[in-house]
Amino acid sequence: GTPRPIWNAASQILMAVGYVFMAMALPGSLYIGSVVVGICYGVRLAVTVPTASELFGLKYYGLIYNILILNLPLGSFLFSGLLAGFLYDSQATPTAGGGNTCIGAHCYRLVFVVMAIACVVGFGLDVLLAIKTKALYTKIHASRKSKKTAATS
Repeated sequence: GTPRPIWNAASQILMAVGYVFMAMALPGSLYIGSVVVGICYGVRLAVTVPTASELFGLKYYGLIYNILILNLPLGSFLFSGLLAGFLYDSQATPTAGGGNTCIGAHCYRLVFVVMAIACVVGFGLDVLLAIKTKALYTKIHASRKSKKTAATS
């Protein structure tokens, strides 16, 4: 009976913890943080698709699904390509060959902090969605419960 946006919110807050863990740059924190963030991305993909069908129905499901999946390449471009590149270049020092180089944990720390902040904002939006759709999920749960009761009788 737990609304699916709550699972999205839980994965968002856990993802923020993973990014903060990577920003701390302790030995092995990059590996552990990457695993946590990867699992959270998997949870979000698994939960968001059925949530869309429950909230918007199946009539335009293909369009809605494609819009939801668009966040993967768009987010990768904006955060990994533009933001991470810009922040890395701001931390890097120019080299004699005309390029920039940065060595150490400080190179990407700000990127991980920004990503954690984005996850906290996403957490707030997921909680807001859960509150707004509570009546719908109560109705869905009651409908499933009555079908289950009718099937056993």
